[in-house]
Amino acid sequence: MKLNSFSIVIPSFNDLRIIETISSINQQNYPRNKIEIIISDGGSDEKIIDEIKSAITENDNLLIEKDEGIFDGINKGLQRSKNEIIFTLGSDDRFCSKNALTLVNEIIENGSDYVCSTIKYTDQNWQPIRNWNATKPTLLNFIFGRQVAHFGYFAKKSVYELNGYFDINRTVAADFDYFLRLSKSNFKCGLLEEHIVDMKMGGNSSKNIKNILKGNLDIFKAGFKHLGPLILIHFLFKPFWKVREFLISSS
Repeated sequence: MKLNSFSIVIPSFNDLRIIETISSINQQNYPRNKIEIIISDGGSDEKIIDEIKSAITENDNLLIEKDEGIFDGINKGLQRSKNEIIFTLGSDDRFCSKNALTLVNEIIENGSDYVCSTIKYTDQNWQPIRNWNATKPTLLNFIFGRQVAHFGYFAKKSVYELNGYFDINRTVAADFDYFLRLSKSNFKCGLLEEHIVDMKMGGNSSKNIKNILKGNLDIFKAGFKHLGPLILIHFLFKPFWKVREFLISSS
């Protein structure tokens, strides 16, 4: 079986937890020369930059330049990626399986253009809180309240080139908008049911009521652009799926 090369994009800004993220990549049971880590850093402190430099290899790429937010940082990394399959990972997230890239590679080699995997939200000590099952981006799934885990999504470089990158004018819903666009494409999706990524809760969009409301308004606007008034059904069913994900994780 062909071993595809991976580019893993990590947006970063003054977050030393990124060292653990990089470590989880270095521990993959996959040839390291087939992995390119691209860190898109918005201008972190010199001490953190030095730590990052000591954790990566000459095969990797550290971009240090101001950006207009997390999605702009991600876009910068995506556009500079050199390898066949691209993945994005948060600076406080990690691979929890050493076989993650091997499993994704198998699905790609079986004919998929992109892969959606299962992730778990965790607390700051990596204890599971919410289980987010692999979800295929279809219009029907979106209408009935489902969403796709951005940091569980792997895609061929050609998918980004044809589907487009993230709309940086959407500060929260850029990934929601991206996956709605993807749902209208003819690219073939592969699902990886195995849990391979841990993602810590507590991001900027959910740290207080004001940000939650602002984020949902952004999602509504993005959804209305693609679904029209059907986006109202999405918000009706969305709480059901979230409650289910919490219950599955606690069982």
